[in-house]
Amino acid sequence: MSKDKKPDPAAAARQAGIALVQAHPVLGAIAKQVQFRPDPTHQIAPAKGWLALSPGGTVWLHPKRRAQPEEWARVVGIMLSCLGLGLVRRREPADLWEVAALVSASRFCAELKLGELPEEWRLPECVDASVETLLQRFCTEGCPAPLLAWHADIAGGASLFAALDEKPVAWRRQTPVPWQELLADGIARGVGRALAIAGGAPASQAAQPHSREHRARRRMMDRYPLLGALAASFDLENDIRICQQYDIRVAAIDVGARRIWINPAAGLNDDETLFVLAHELLHAGLNHASRRRGRDPVLWNVACDFAINSWLLEMQVGSPPAIGMLYDADLAGQSADEIYDGLARDIRRARKLATLRGTGQPDLLGEDSGAPFTDAEEYCRRALAQGMDRWEHDGRRGTVPAGLLEEIRSLAQPPIPWDARLAHWFDERFPPLEMRRSYARPSRRQGATPDIPRPMLCKPPEEERKSRVFGVLLDTSGSMEPAMLGKALGAIASYAMARDVIAVRLVCCDAMAYDCGWVEPENLLDRFTLRGRGGTVLQPGFDHLRDLARKGEMPAHGPVLVVTDGWCEDKLETSMDHAYLLADARRLPFSPRGEVFYITE
Repeated sequence: MSKDKKPDPAAAARQAGIALVQAHPVLGAIAKQVQFRPDPTHQIAPAKGWLALSPGGTVWLHPKRRAQPEEWARVVGIMLSCLGLGLVRRREPADLWEVAALVSASRFCAELKLGELPEEWRLPECVDASVETLLQRFCTEGCPAPLLAWHADIAGGASLFAALDEKPVAWRRQTPVPWQELLADGIARGVGRALAIAGGAPASQAAQPHSREHRARRRMMDRYPLLGALAASFDLENDIRICQQYDIRVAAIDVGARRIWINPAAGLNDDETLFVLAHELLHAGLNHASRRRGRDPVLWNVACDFAINSWLLEMQVGSPPAIGMLYDADLAGQSADEIYDGLARDIRRARKLATLRGTGQPDLLGEDSGAPFTDAEEYCRRALAQGMDRWEHDGRRGTVPAGLLEEIRSLAQPPIPWDARLAHWFDERFPPLEMRRSYARPSRRQGATPDIPRPMLCKPPEEERKSRVFGVLLDTSGSMEPAMLGKALGAIASYAMARDVIAVRLVCCDAMAYDCGWVEPENLLDRFTLRGRGGTVLQPGFDHLRDLARKGEMPAHGPVLVVTDGWCEDKLETSMDHAYLLADARRLPFSPRGEVFYITE
């Protein structure tokens, strides 16, 4: 039985000091991006020193160094200040440069009141000067002995800045962390917190983050009511490690989790961050994830990016990222569906286009896109529609692009149920039978006007009633679910009976076509034996109905209703009037000429 591991007081104090730095409003952002590594073998961290630092953000720590958490916080804060001030670089003489950097960083940490220096470090008073001035003075006048001893104590007689010539591993595709920008954001956040507390705000409220992403959200809520409600409902993440883990180059969004990731390593300024945030919010508000419906995810994302970017440029929301974006003036004004059809003609070239997440990767994260609309997407639709109302109420009518306005209004309308659309399709092809009046056999005479014969009501001619037929191509392959077949046949039978259809020509299709003959609609509601459950080929079914039409056994122009799950051949040829009943979240592998009805729950 293994013994319990003894507690390590040195490691506990070290971790407590690091936690103090991570919670600091100024240096916390840098501390969360730095990798702290204990070095028990002292390959980089000196055996007699405290730590070593690389320009890539790795801090090698002495694993057995005993110190208080406040002392560790001050030492780690000095190292992170060197990163944020851009001092971790090669300069000659190296030892004097490191001393000058330590003095400047230590003075900065003292002003932040972060931790305290160890008691054994008694540093002389130095003139308040820049690091370059200190280096020049040390080179000309000499460096004070206490400062050299301080440097030797921290670095252990070795170099404090390690791995200066190390190059990032190519396969990791890592982007250098903008340490100076993180420090600038931290200083702005600390100043904002101090001003908020001085103004009487609670400390918890004053501690809320005010990074570039949050400033962009506040700016959007103040100046762009169209997207303000959406912006307030999403959490913003700027953890560079998570962005590297999910391979997010600039930004990505997960509508279900209501979270937007923006990579701080992308180097966006305030206007570019506003543009990127608006881009991701329009993805959510326009329900691009669910509207994919079986399309290629990368091509669909690229098509949506082309449409969104053209709208944002027309509305002058922020400025496009300097690293590039998807925009084509020839595609301006087109919808995402139209752009997708054009991109699908050259898939090889379109797959090389880069979204905000990266080349060949959609910036719509989460579960598999194309599923039915979720509650989060319904909320986003309502928020965007309400933002549109506020936008127009503020007197900005006419400033939204026509394509964006059309999409917002169409999404604001509740979708027509598939069965109601199918009923309308039947009404257009089978109008109600009209009873005719005939004088061939007068039915009666009224006593008040015995000389006026009254007509009788007659049924339509038999030829007209017999012409009320249509064909059904039923996909009976193994991929078709029984529930889907039952729902489709039930809808067809009920609507056919309601419109006086006398018979349905049922053709089952798997690897070949099976003619089930004329079937009365009411028989489809009972148990009905189907043939198939193999592959899926629909063209033989159309060819069979065409042959029946040539023999006079079927109307020449249909209509024909095709029930399938979309797993069929990529080309169908027919001159008959036809429509498709398709399972929800599925898509036909070709551009259909007839209407498509998606069977939902």
